[in-house]
Amino acid sequence: MKYAIISDIHGNLPALKAVLEDTKKQNITHYLFAGDYCLSGPWPNECTQMIRAIPDKYVIRGNEEKYLEDLVGKDQSKWTDGQMQISYWNYKNIKEENREYLLKQSHQVDFECNGIPIHMAHSSVAFVGPYPFSKWNSTLVAQRNMEPGIDPKKILADIYDEWDCDSEFQKCVSKLEKGIYIFGHAHVQWSYKVKDKEVYLINPGSCGLPLDGIKDSIPYAILEITDDGQVRIEEKRLPFDKASYINSIKQTTQYKEATVWTEVIIKELSTACEQLYFFLSSVEQYAKKIGDDRRPYALDTWEKAFEKWSDKEIQNLQI
Repeated sequence: MKYAIISDIHGNLPALKAVLEDTKKQNITHYLFAGDYCLSGPWPNECTQMIRAIPDKYVIRGNEEKYLEDLVGKDQSKWTDGQMQISYWNYKNIKEENREYLLKQSHQVDFECNGIPIHMAHSSVAFVGPYPFSKWNSTLVAQRNMEPGIDPKKILADIYDEWDCDSEFQKCVSKLEKGIYIFGHAHVQWSYKVKDKEVYLINPGSCGLPLDGIKDSIPYAILEITDDGQVRIEEKRLPFDKASYINSIKQTTQYKEATVWTEVIIKELSTACEQLYFFLSSVEQYAKKIGDDRRPYALDTWEKAFEKWSDKEIQNLQI
């Protein structure tokens, strides 16, 4: 049995289409979707519809789906702040039937294939606690100043080297029972087999918003379990024209109605590196400076903080 593992699509319809086209070439008919189908890209409705049409699949919720859930039944006349514009836009632009489909999915699924237990949750925290995520996530990749266009094999080698020598990580994974543990959330593609145990960890990376410093490509993973229980994992990366995707984003109502958030996401797409965390930190500093304690951030605070952050980014590029 061969499974395509796809996570963190984030409304990126062209990326999802590209991955599904590639899975056909790989003769894959079974799919595992590890959460985060909306927020950031402007086609969450179409992505959800496409996933629903796939017959043989397991689908779980991610953390982004919680933003939709929190808006159910709320007074839309009060949706006036800046920070939540992207959530408001997503809520209004996903058909009710697709929104309900996402919100009814479980946070974790567990099943078996050819005698091998498989567990899937959106974050590795569900299986091994916060430690792995705290060591390899998109923010830390950016802070490590990894060179643009880095070879994905180099990242995987670095992760393996670190995990092999990390006693705390080995302590975490030693408690896991035999099986395959699948998760996303970190936007960094990696997999790992625990020493002397039939335990496999798989993060397919973010299909729709990869933030591992690897430009102009999108990741997913292939999991194969043979009839006799042998496990094979392949990290896949497909070429992807991010410039065209960015241009298409700018033609959408999301860009008009949630401009600040979308501009930050565009910067993430173009750099393949985390930007949102640093922007939100900048907004918090600006809000404290002007004495604005409203949360979510008011529209004026949100937009002016973005202007200052953008100016600073431009200055940094010119130095």
